[in-house]
Amino acid sequence: MAPNRAKLHVFPHLLTIAFAFFLAGAGLTPAFAHHLEGMDNPEFQVALSLWLSGDEEHAIPALAALSQDDNAASQLLLGLIDKTAAIQGPLIASLSRDERLALLRSEGGMSGQNWMHAAAKSAVIAQNWVSLWQMRGGVEIARSFAESDEPRAARIALVTEVNRRGTGFEPSLMSEAWYPDSMRHLTKSRTLSPEEVADLHPGIPIRKSAGLPLHDADLRDWLQETPEAMHLQAACDRHCPWSRGDCVLALYKGFNSYYALLVIGSPSANLVPELDFAQSPRGIQSVARHIMVRHTARTRDVMLRHLRNVDECTVSWLEDEFRRYAPSARNGQIRSD
Repeated sequence: MAPNRAKLHVFPHLLTIAFAFFLAGAGLTPAFAHHLEGMDNPEFQVALSLWLSGDEEHAIPALAALSQDDNAASQLLLGLIDKTAAIQGPLIASLSRDERLALLRSEGGMSGQNWMHAAAKSAVIAQNWVSLWQMRGGVEIARSFAESDEPRAARIALVTEVNRRGTGFEPSLMSEAWYPDSMRHLTKSRTLSPEEVADLHPGIPIRKSAGLPLHDADLRDWLQETPEAMHLQAACDRHCPWSRGDCVLALYKGFNSYYALLVIGSPSANLVPELDFAQSPRGIQSVARHIMVRHTARTRDVMLRHLRNVDECTVSWLEDEFRRYAPSARNGQIRSD
């Protein structure tokens, strides 16, 4: 499929590698409850650190080369990058279809094959992703993700299952220890009583499931303190710390979805803990990218005009991020994002 695939095994210059090892040693390689084969490989840790720092130019070819060498951790990460536009930078967006397939997928078929299928030979987490994508199974996939310490993936699986069958879950399931409290509103009727949300913060969006109003002031307060919004908080701390409250509110309104808040985050908590991802350049950039891909070019402009009434700083940052994906910018020599 790609005659130059063998040439992908090219690592960055020594200074870039040294910087990546510094990042890896600065807290990006903690102890993990579920070990993925290949995640301790020094070359993988370099590639992972480069990717988190925003250097797609060197990270993606390195991950591709490691995936060809049967590194399951690299295969899982590259498989999720291939499937998740929100964690793709402008360099990937600038590639032609053939270049994308050669860089992000293994050989096979008309369009190559996502690397997750190779990772599934040895990793339960990868097996769960393949099953979810192929709509094989139901709640057991979410349960397995949760047991593998992948809470974001578990939430994605639950949302997928609700959308697939058009109804929520039985009380017996929702009372299980692994079931996320952030999704307590996904009942069979998709409603809650006021008594069932009485213990919740007045700004949490699921109060609307009980027919209760959600005021911006309460939502702003909740977004500034809840762990579910850590990625928004990190982006605002980096770019708009002087207007943090309005910034997180603006970003949430850009998502325009409580579910979007629950599914954004680290591609794999076993590879990159959520807080590390949230505070990384890649994680912060993914917040803007996630908002960008939820809107067409036309609705994006309308959305930004509305958000300008909430926080000017946030809109300025989002416009800068969106601009990096514009064709004229992508056609330039983008060295990293």
